[in-house]
Amino acid sequence: PRSGVGDTRKRMMHLHGQMTSSKTAATSFNIAKCIIRFLDEFGVVRYGLPVPRSGVGDAFPYRARQPGMSEGDLARDRSVEFAYLLEEADEGTIRRHNTPPDTLPQIAVPHQKAAMLRRFGLPFWSRPQRVWGSADTLSPVRVHKLLAPVPTPPSVWSVGVNYKSSASELAAEARKYPVAFLKSPSAVQNPFDPVVVPPVAANESDYEVELAVVIGVDVQGRMCKDVTPETAMDYVLGYTVGNDVGARRWQGKKGGGQWSRAKSFDTYLPLGPALVSPAAIPDPQNVKLTLRLNGQTMQEANSSEMLFPVRDIIAFLSQGTTLLPGTVILTGTPGGAGFARKPPIF
Repeated sequence: PRSGVGDTRKRMMHLHGQMTSSKTAATSFNIAKCIIRFLDEFGVVRYGLPVPRSGVGDAFPYRARQPGMSEGDLARDRSVEFAYLLEEADEGTIRRHNTPPDTLPQIAVPHQKAAMLRRFGLPFWSRPQRVWGSADTLSPVRVHKLLAPVPTPPSVWSVGVNYKSSASELAAEARKYPVAFLKSPSAVQNPFDPVVVPPVAANESDYEVELAVVIGVDVQGRMCKDVTPETAMDYVLGYTVGNDVGARRWQGKKGGGQWSRAKSFDTYLPLGPALVSPAAIPDPQNVKLTLRLNGQTMQEANSSEMLFPVRDIIAFLSQGTTLLPGTVILTGTPGGAGFARKPPIF
């Protein structure tokens, strides 16, 4: 994209694999495998299960641009027409039962627990049994606009040089620990809204498709801190896909030699549209990632190529640090980013 409003086509990527929703009509026993956050036709923010569209089976009704696809077909295949509302989930809060889960066992007084969760805006993300619970309505609600599944994460962690192909491009030496840095939560953008490139980052902004992990709590309501690789996956609420946009000169001398500033401009993290249950993706090390720029495939890899797998990343980041519910972890990008091409593509 150029300075100002960029071309949304630059950011269209698709997380292939097992993004599925239930085939059957929503009932009190219908467990969600894929949820979306969206605006309904009245402008109200909702969470729901996307309704499969005729001809796509039970797959999430979205696909990336295909060669020769018309704009009309593209718009159709990037739309979700209806969704079943999730039980008790609306605008990220629990409306019917306002009692928070037992996520802070060290605090004995219930109202103090509620205050802590409200302080961080976390009641929705700390209730996985509600997120992946039953639907609230049998009648589907019309989807007006798809939104980022996690609008205001308490933190966004990123991992750099975590694919064999990207390490090869950079001639990077093997590392004992992941290269981790923080990205501003204000960078989150809706999946199909423009990336707005500020004048200070003109002609240097680059794409990076990444598997994004969203942290929740374990089945006992405990938050993610000091976990081991063996228990790390118990704290995964779900998976989505992100574009970790960055400004390359800011990633070097212009940003003081550290990466956080280069990655934190507003709108530099298109996220979503779907949040996928771990039940639908039992192995995050077997997910295909693809990024297309104006219809041309620029990045394509499998998450099996990660140097540090998801469980090791979560365990590493949680040492001495609470990963609050709703935290987003970007797990690295494969080779093919614009800056590494000859000539570079920004």
